[in-house]
Amino acid sequence: MNALHNLDLFAQATLSIVLEAVPFLLLGSVASGLVEAYVPRDRLARLLPKGRLASTLVGLGIGALTPCCECGVVFLARRLIGKGVPPGAAVAFMLAAPVINPVSLLATLVAFRGDPTMAIWRCLLVTLAGLVVGYWAGGRDALSLLRDPAAATPACGCGHDHGPEDHAHHHHGPATIPGTPFGSLADAVPLAAVIPSRRDKVASAMRHAMADFLDMAKVLVFGSMVAAAFKAYVPVSVVMAMENDLVLAIPGMMALAVVLSLCSQADAFVAASFSTFPAAAKLAFLALGPMLDLKLLLMWRQVFTPRLTRVLTVVPAAVVLIACVVYGIMTGGAS
Repeated sequence: MNALHNLDLFAQATLSIVLEAVPFLLLGSVASGLVEAYVPRDRLARLLPKGRLASTLVGLGIGALTPCCECGVVFLARRLIGKGVPPGAAVAFMLAAPVINPVSLLATLVAFRGDPTMAIWRCLLVTLAGLVVGYWAGGRDALSLLRDPAAATPACGCGHDHGPEDHAHHHHGPATIPGTPFGSLADAVPLAAVIPSRRDKVASAMRHAMADFLDMAKVLVFGSMVAAAFKAYVPVSVVMAMENDLVLAIPGMMALAVVLSLCSQADAFVAASFSTFPAAAKLAFLALGPMLDLKLLLMWRQVFTPRLTRVLTVVPAAVVLIACVVYGIMTGGAS
């Protein structure tokens, strides 16, 4: 009977996490497709600063204005890097946007009954981690950070980016047309046939969005199953045993955030439910979860090189651990 109950809880938790995350995954994939179809590489790269610190700060600023969840931001960052965005800006955006955007800020405020303390500290920790990792990534070659650089650009086989302006100037080589006065195939095709129509751009955006969504959906489902198994089969007493010990509570809540793989716009309500835990432990849960969890680890392994994946894993965890220990000492372990 207990086994059936656990299985039922496992199924419910899996479905709950998937249904919670899918809208944000879809939103991120659509945004990725729109970037691919409508944003020219040259224009985007020209608008953003090239300096490591400046580009990282711009990425953080864009994240503060973009209501998105970590479920969909990974492949959006991949597309941005492929479009010529400085890697520091893309990585900083990827880490910070799920937390510092207005929707997540509002959710945190509501979860903690209007007290801004957690929201402010959460933003500070995530911004610091994003700044450190983004600055590191800004000193690396952009495409060397991607596991499959071709996945960040269209798979037409020509090796060129196809933004709106690129179609008007790009052709596939000097193929001649026998028996015609045209020197190449591009000269023979009317300009109207070379410039993509609005329908073509929409179709291209949707194709890329569908590919990204299907690519990451299987990772999301697997991560959700692991998180659900933790909820269903790990005794509550094991979790609650940490609440009276700050030394155990902070790393314990960090581990819980990684395993539960909650959405950044819903995890504040889960953190607030641990009302007897020290504030520093709840802050560790809130700050680390959107930057590092099981589903993100699986997505990073598909998108980024092992070196960047290690940095994305170690640096945010170290920043959160050190900052939360200091915060816990400052507050005396208060709830």
